Amino acid sequence: RQAIVDAGADITICQTSPTVPLPDATATFATSLMWTTSGTGTFADPTLLNAVYLPSVADIAAGSVILTLTGTSAAPCVNAIDQLTLYITSQAIAFAGPDDIICETAGTYTLAGATAGSYTSLMWATSGTGTFDDPTLLNPVYTPSANDITNGSVILSLTAYGMFPCADSTHSMTLYISRQAIVDAGADITICQTSPTVPLPTATAIYATSLLWTTTGTGTFADPTLLNAVYQPSAADIAAGSVVLTLTGTSAAPCVDAVDQLTLYITSQALAFAGPDDIICETAGTFTLAAATAGSYTSLLWTSSGTGTFDDPTLLNPVYTPDAND
Repeated sequence: RQAIVDAGADITICQTSPTVPLPDATATFATSLMWTTSGTGTFADPTLLNAVYLPSVADIAAGSVILTLTGTSAAPCVNAIDQLTLYITSQAIAFAGPDDIICETAGTYTLAGATAGSYTSLMWATSGTGTFDDPTLLNPVYTPSANDITNGSVILSLTAYGMFPCADSTHSMTLYISRQAIVDAGADITICQTSPTVPLPTATAIYATSLLWTTTGTGTFADPTLLNAVYQPSAADIAAGSVVLTLTGTSAAPCVDAVDQLTLYITSQALAFAGPDDIICETAGTFTLAAATAGSYTSLLWTSSGTGTFDDPTLLNPVYTPDAND
């Protein structure tokens, strides 16, 4: 009898399938059977009708291989041959990229490190409430929401939808969002030179990992790392009349440091010296206050414990006229 064989219908598998059963093959009147391949894979037992094929790496790379079933006929009949094509679909691969970190001031984040292969389509998703400019792109731009920033991180997931019969592939990365430090040194301050220390009670700071006060002068801070530090002006500061105090707030990387300044104005203390005690004869009639000195004043005023008069009590060196009561 003439052998008759049917290798079965073509088969499509995913590359992740380690073995391929051939359950649809049929044969009649064959004295023996033999499966062969156009590729480099192997059969668990090529003499079985419903053999199992193990694709090789080269088979997978090629994307298909022809499997041939040969049925030996009893002489003098010829052998019977039939073939099927085994199609091997590549598994979808998604890589969202490595974890990354941005500062909240960046505003957006481009998913430049994402890669994917063997997919029919792509879709990005977020664990937060931010948005993608186009979630179907491989490397979209993500805009974190206020909630994402408050939470400090968000998980971004890329799904590559596989070609039949392969499964979908999903991979995620975490985008960390650092807060930008904000500092306010407070309003400018004016003190008198007699003030030994200067509290800085109106300074404010948020999201700073550390703080540091510095001065353009030579004074010192009791503790420059405190938000509401206390400054001690130096003699040089007082002589200069003002000094700039700078508050720097360190931000968590990759945010930049925050800096704000205030000017400390130091007003000189008014000085008055009426002169040394003196004595005149009543016949002199008047007394000029020639030895009087003053400094750092806005105005002057002479007064008397008696009832005499000054020619101009607002002058530094006026003339005093004693009266009969004096």
